[in-house]
Amino acid sequence: MEPLQLELSAASGSQKLVRMLWGFSSPNDRLFNGDPVSQLSHSAYREYYERQWGLMAAHCDGKFVALKTPEAVNELVQELQSNRPHEELLALIHDRSPEHCLEDARENSLNLAVRLLLMLRMGAIKYQHCPRRCLVWDKGLPRDFLNQRFCEGPILNSDGVKLPKAFNGWSLESIGGIEISFTDNLADHLLLIEDDSKVLVFHYASFLDCQRLKGKESLFPTTFAEETLRTLSLLFPQSMVSGSHRSRVSRSSWFRKLCDKRSIYKIDERLGCCGNLHAEDRQIKNFTFWRDRLVILKQVYDEATPMTLSQFWYDRRNGVQWYTFWVAILVLIITTIFAVLQCVQGGFQTWKT
Repeated sequence: MEPLQLELSAASGSQKLVRMLWGFSSPNDRLFNGDPVSQLSHSAYREYYERQWGLMAAHCDGKFVALKTPEAVNELVQELQSNRPHEELLALIHDRSPEHCLEDARENSLNLAVRLLLMLRMGAIKYQHCPRRCLVWDKGLPRDFLNQRFCEGPILNSDGVKLPKAFNGWSLESIGGIEISFTDNLADHLLLIEDDSKVLVFHYASFLDCQRLKGKESLFPTTFAEETLRTLSLLFPQSMVSGSHRSRVSRSSWFRKLCDKRSIYKIDERLGCCGNLHAEDRQIKNFTFWRDRLVILKQVYDEATPMTLSQFWYDRRNGVQWYTFWVAILVLIITTIFAVLQCVQGGFQTWKT
């Protein structure tokens, strides 16, 4: 297939898979923030589909995969959604692919199906550098694999850890100096990298809402999608993103710039539409799957010290320290001004005499 045909084929395949996996909702269903289900945005996921297809299937004209068309991969995704074991899926791929196909190519096709259904970076792509380790699923049921991956339970001590209303994405960057970077790998959500200077955020809120609405049909653990949406609401409260108050306008502007400039890929339009968390919802005990990463993120944030004047201005975690610092700055400025005025006055009097 020519490159243009590959792109068109992937685009068509992404639309069909969206209808296949996301078209189950009832018109009466509501999204996490209460919006009607018709507000789901598919564009970011479709771009993800086409990108994964280009990386794994279209690369070298499909040399490294057994299933050569999006339609064939979509059918495999349906089989995967039915929670069929790894061995059965490989046997199914074997029956649907040419006899001369290598086992690695069949495994790559299965990894592609997992990536499309679960948005997990499953299996390494040949000749591609992966800055972080890819996941490996080589046996058993997909639901068992996900339970093992995400249901280990919190390990770190969370006593005394609080997630106040002021703890959000804006404060992470503006006060903590922690850069937010978006990822399309759900397993990397809330992961700190680069010496704790950057945090990865999985931004596909529409995908998560889709998994939440699936209920027991979703392969993810129960309440996993809902909790992940709550972490997005924690970092990007809807009132902060769309508020009309003066301080919220600046944060809304920050959010738009974050989405426009921080990623070369399309950011899900629902990212800032995950509602707001009440005080009870922000209790660390109410987070299970992501508790340890939230504890680490909050610890790094609390230990961060302001390095610039703007960070000193916004950092009001310690009110007494903040007032003391700025009073000292004000006294220094006033003292400097008076000193300059006295020097000018003394020089003028000397010149006059």
